[in-house]
Amino acid sequence: MIRYAIAPDTFKLVYGDYDRFHPEMLDGMGKELALCAGRNMTACFQVLVVSDEPWALNVGKALWLSQKGPVQTVRVAAGQGVKVNIEEMHEDDDRFFRADALLTQDVTEQPANYTRAVFCEIDVPSSAQPGEKEYEVSIYSQRMFEDEEKVGSVKVRLEVLPYVLHNTRDNKFHLDLWQHLSNLARKHEVPLWSDAHFRVIERYVASMADLGQKAVTLVVTEGPWGGQSCFNEYRMAANLFEYSIVPLTRTKEGKLQANFSPMQKYIDLCARYGIKDELSLYGLMNVWCKPERGFGKIAADDPDALRVRVFDEESGTYQFLRKEEELEEYIGLLTDYFRKTGQLDRVRIAADEPADVEKYRRSLERMKKIAPDLKYKAAINHAEFIEEFGEDICDFVPYSAHLFTHLDVLQNYRRTMKGKRFLWYVCCGPEWPNTFLRSDLCETLWIGVFTSLCRMDGFLRWNYTVFNDNPRKDIRYGIFAAGDTNFVYPSADGGVLLTLRYKALRRAIRLYELCEEYRAKFGDEKADGLIRTVVLKDDTKAYYKDGHYKSDVVNLNAEAYEMLQKELLTGLSSAE
Repeated sequence: MIRYAIAPDTFKLVYGDYDRFHPEMLDGMGKELALCAGRNMTACFQVLVVSDEPWALNVGKALWLSQKGPVQTVRVAAGQGVKVNIEEMHEDDDRFFRADALLTQDVTEQPANYTRAVFCEIDVPSSAQPGEKEYEVSIYSQRMFEDEEKVGSVKVRLEVLPYVLHNTRDNKFHLDLWQHLSNLARKHEVPLWSDAHFRVIERYVASMADLGQKAVTLVVTEGPWGGQSCFNEYRMAANLFEYSIVPLTRTKEGKLQANFSPMQKYIDLCARYGIKDELSLYGLMNVWCKPERGFGKIAADDPDALRVRVFDEESGTYQFLRKEEELEEYIGLLTDYFRKTGQLDRVRIAADEPADVEKYRRSLERMKKIAPDLKYKAAINHAEFIEEFGEDICDFVPYSAHLFTHLDVLQNYRRTMKGKRFLWYVCCGPEWPNTFLRSDLCETLWIGVFTSLCRMDGFLRWNYTVFNDNPRKDIRYGIFAAGDTNFVYPSADGGVLLTLRYKALRRAIRLYELCEEYRAKFGDEKADGLIRTVVLKDDTKAYYKDGHYKSDVVNLNAEAYEMLQKELLTGLSSAE
């Protein structure tokens, strides 16, 4: 017997506990779904399928013959205009399996009673005619050389509203997903900064551009995060070290010469895809240290433990800069390059979670001495930095707890300190809202609309491609929750496998854009009134009290977000 059902795009298949998801649950899930979209948008849903005998799921057109014998093939056939991907199941920290990666292969074989999901996406072009359209996805059964038999179908009624959403490149939402380029070289087995490496990088850049990425991550010293302490993890192997994109040489005359070609090549590549608003330099401030494991200061008088590798022409060996004056000379070369090439206004000297106020102040003083016109950015998980360095930091990125508890301070900065940018972030915490494998996808949608409600400019996440050694087999790693280290997966062909979490983030950003467009046309009161249908409490200080996050402020009802989207689109359509 074949069972099937339809589900919204925020549904996440969970398998591993008989009581959590039994095949018979599909019988009560329905065969039809109503969705809405504006023009130049997408509408997504899922089709769930299971057979009571060993079976193969096929979303393509080619014949499939199993090496296991006459296995039943169930083909999911979408009509024209519907793109389909089989969802891969990944083992989570609780040993359950959850859907995430969207596979590019057409077939996967399953044991009996093992439900699988197919992600379906309808592209609604700018030229689409408004009105209601119906899409059908059919389910067929076949065994070896038998003729196919139609088992049934699911249907989507899509209401296309007149409003045309702007192109992703024109998003207001400032998305900052950090790029870990050295990790990509390791996973795709190509030499660092080679042409082959840049061909791999380009595919990841394209995937970020489709989300509306704004920032370029540039690592300019060696191992600024200390490999996320991967040397302490013995259960699940991972090499997480990042290396400088700026090769450095010390001439026989003792002068430093920097090769900026790889860095500029990456900057230009990102710009071709519209990623050009910000150049974030990591490794110059708040370098992470573990002296007991060798990650301490190299230069004794360095206030911030910079690790800068140099090829010494005189000896023919690679060395490290061990004098403060040479470190300052290197920083000067960097800033002079950006100044001479007209890019300095986009540069941000970034610090990741500085914890020591005095240490940060000393680092800031050094940077200001070398280049007074630099701008600074900090991902802040210590509240005192918000008020202590309000004048110095150009881009504030508070951790969720400090956003919730210091929103009034940040909004006052926004009103009184023009030209600053305000993002927020989640990372290995909190439990909610987050984008872990175990997180409800509605939490990601909530992040988008909450960003609009609290008048922030965007969102930061560190984890786009921080892959462990075998992420396709198992993404669990160390102290990080499964999914905390990656938004996408490496594919065997050198490309990118997108995920349910990626698609949810894209929709969250589009909801933000719709909220901001609605706000511009109808005012804050009406926009915030709509947003409060999914943001359930106004007082953000109540979100985080006594060291605990409150889980009852996020609406996890998928229908609520669909209704919000329809209300926004209806209002925007009427205003045109």
